[in-house]
Amino acid sequence: MNLVLFFAVFGIPQTDSTLEKIEREIAAVLEKTRPSVVQIAARLGDDESQSRLSSGFVVSSDGHILTDVGGIQAARAIFVTLHDGRRFVASLKAVDRSTAVALLKVNSEGLQAVEFAEPASIRQGAIAVLVSNPAGLNQSCSVGFVTGLDRTIVVAGILYSDMLQTSAAVQSGDGGGLLANARGAVVGMIHSRFVPDVVEPDRAGFLRAVPRTGAEFLPAGGPAVGFATPATTLRFVTDRLIKSGRVQRGWVGLGLRRTAQATQVVEIAQNGPAWKAGIRPGDAVIEFDGQAATDLPALRRRVIEMSASKTVRVRVQRGTGVTDFDVTIAWEPEP
Repeated sequence: MNLVLFFAVFGIPQTDSTLEKIEREIAAVLEKTRPSVVQIAARLGDDESQSRLSSGFVVSSDGHILTDVGGIQAARAIFVTLHDGRRFVASLKAVDRSTAVALLKVNSEGLQAVEFAEPASIRQGAIAVLVSNPAGLNQSCSVGFVTGLDRTIVVAGILYSDMLQTSAAVQSGDGGGLLANARGAVVGMIHSRFVPDVVEPDRAGFLRAVPRTGAEFLPAGGPAVGFATPATTLRFVTDRLIKSGRVQRGWVGLGLRRTAQATQVVEIAQNGPAWKAGIRPGDAVIEFDGQAATDLPALRRRVIEMSASKTVRVRVQRGTGVTDFDVTIAWEPEP
């Protein structure tokens, strides 16, 4: 009796294939996240035919919803459709221009809010499941990977740092969509995509064509590359927008670049906190507030979350000498 017949006769279960296991895991992510994903319709004219469709997701059970500001620009009215088909008029509560994040509110209770991923789980190569509304097709999904971290892009003259890059298929209507990890926690919110020259960008300007700068970007004719605002930023921005309606960020006025040997000061705002303390271009930052200045994204997040008037010690190497500077944090100027 061959092995296959032996299994069949005696009822010994065959193990699932790897693909079947992956299929179940992705289905579980969708089951967890779909109740939180909404469709957003921004009415631009007098009737619904003049509407821009985008995506968003619930961040509090009492009706706060996060989306990208591009989808609701110039809207006369904003409507939110939940996963179960209920439709609400939404109010725009606050906008953070530095990240293009918008906070909406609908009058509903008991909604299922998302869970934000922990920073350590957001890594290059991680699974990325996009749940959104491409072309108005509600509750659609695509699967890819987090293909890059800490990307800096320029969109319509505005610089965005610490962005995620994803290979999940990003289409018109996906802006504001939820990018989840293998556990169904949010790793990012879709912000923009690079569209090759031969592809006409979304005329609404929401899924924005990122200007090509350097070898990172694909040549004309290649597939679109998606970018997302990371969960660490979203959690920080959401908390402050809900509490106070605006986001104030700590600021030292330094532009840093990590090299093989050091964290170099390449830019400095004149009369900013670092300048006033005595730090100058060409200095190498060794420590910031008692911690090694080697992880620039983590350092940026620490500064942003600090309050104005807090004084921190910055250890700098200048030439062959090492000097400590006391830098007083200020609020970041409005963009």
